[in-house]
Amino acid sequence: MKQYEENGILSRYYEHTSLSNRQRAVLRASLVLFAKKGYENTSTKEIAEMAGVAEGTVYKRFKTKRVILETLLAPLENEIIPEVAEQFIGDLAARPETSLADLLSYAVADRLSYAMHNRAALRILLQEISKDPTLLQRLTVRLRSVFDGRVDKLFASYQSRGELLPWPPMRIIRCVTGIMLGYVLPNLLMAETPLDVESVTQQVVAAILHGVSPQPNA
Repeated sequence: MKQYEENGILSRYYEHTSLSNRQRAVLRASLVLFAKKGYENTSTKEIAEMAGVAEGTVYKRFKTKRVILETLLAPLENEIIPEVAEQFIGDLAARPETSLADLLSYAVADRLSYAMHNRAALRILLQEISKDPTLLQRLTVRLRSVFDGRVDKLFASYQSRGELLPWPPMRIIRCVTGIMLGYVLPNLLMAETPLDVESVTQQVVAAILHGVSPQPNA
């Protein structure tokens, strides 16, 4: 995990805000420490030391450690993840028709790479979801509004060719998401070494195809 995840989604997001350089440094340090040690086990003193600022500077802008956490989570929930999901769905819908296996290989590798590049932010999000299920409920509602009606035509194409089970779109999405999370969550939450994207992509695609493709009669 890069010290500040300089190229991560949150770091890029805060570059376009009115926050000062010191405030951004506090948020980047908090991102790393919360992801590595957990919110409860991180002190403002540690945040200040990593950010290279006085501890009073941390409190001057953010008042409490909880405010720092909320400042990290809010753009993820309200802007970044919904926008990224919409762009990704648009990308898939715009691709030339290919086999379902090829489409899944592209999609899974792309999302796994994205998760690895933004591991710190996603780890914090997942940690908080485990404590506050309403966060997941709110995010699910936002993502459902992105998916509704956007993937129907894409799925219908594969269903008409007999490559995809005739399930409703949201059932397919839940199946695919569940399989991917089963592979990604342990890495995001516990492992420090990068995921082998190529190898895991092959495993995930095989599992998804088994789950959503019509199976020949035994």
